[in-house]
Amino acid sequence: MSDNDFPSRGIDASRPSAARMYRYYLSGQADCDTDRKFGERVHAAFPEITAWARHNRAFLGRAVDFMSGNGIEQFLDIGAGLPAPGSTHEVARTRLPGTRVVYVDNDTEAVSFGLDLLRETGTLDSTAFVDADLRCPDDIFDHSETRRLIDPDRPLGLLIVSVWPFVPDSDRPYRLMAQLRDRLPRGSYVAMSHAGPDEAPADIARGLTAAAELYKETADPLTLRRRDDFAAFYDGFELLDPGIVHAPEWRPTSPVEMADPARPCNFAAVGYKP
Repeated sequence: MSDNDFPSRGIDASRPSAARMYRYYLSGQADCDTDRKFGERVHAAFPEITAWARHNRAFLGRAVDFMSGNGIEQFLDIGAGLPAPGSTHEVARTRLPGTRVVYVDNDTEAVSFGLDLLRETGTLDSTAFVDADLRCPDDIFDHSETRRLIDPDRPLGLLIVSVWPFVPDSDRPYRLMAQLRDRLPRGSYVAMSHAGPDEAPADIARGLTAAAELYKETADPLTLRRRDDFAAFYDGFELLDPGIVHAPEWRPTSPVEMADPARPCNFAAVGYKP
């Protein structure tokens, strides 16, 4: 086993997980009492969590639609989490029906649910859900399902949406991002987002920081980062307009509510590999 090998994580209903909690924020429906109680504590500390999650999900949809509009027909969605409306393959195929998508997660529950949904919808021929870890980039690209669906010589869309917060500095996330970048063909795009409190009003920033502290009790501790820290993930990429912005402000399709307290709590950007 190499230094980059991490075991997949089994289902543990006794502790909240990032995948289950994110779906809870989006839908308001908890999978178990543990998640509901934890979600109530997060909401008490950071009432903006529901709006934050929806901004994050909407950014993913706009980024995928943008890439599809620029001819991208294959996607690698790392840290995909539990299935929810507006998934990558659903958005992409509204423009390009032949789009191929590989979802990746290290959470056994997310992978199991994802595969079940793909079977039910009859989309396993062009969509896969891989049990792998962001901290093992080569394992992701060399997986048999990735090789089946992703042409390594053609540009692809890489999605790492609100996943880096769950990779601590001790796991050297910038080195991991460099490994991912080096495996991308020229002409590829990458969309990423990252929670950060430094540009939010003081009371909102305190709430977000308090929510991050609560995540120490979960299976997925959380690391908040500043704008400059987030920008470093784009080393070697060309940032597309409007650059690094707050998630609702990345190429919005409707007016942005600037007074929305959740707006400045999440950075987002799309980069291009020349």
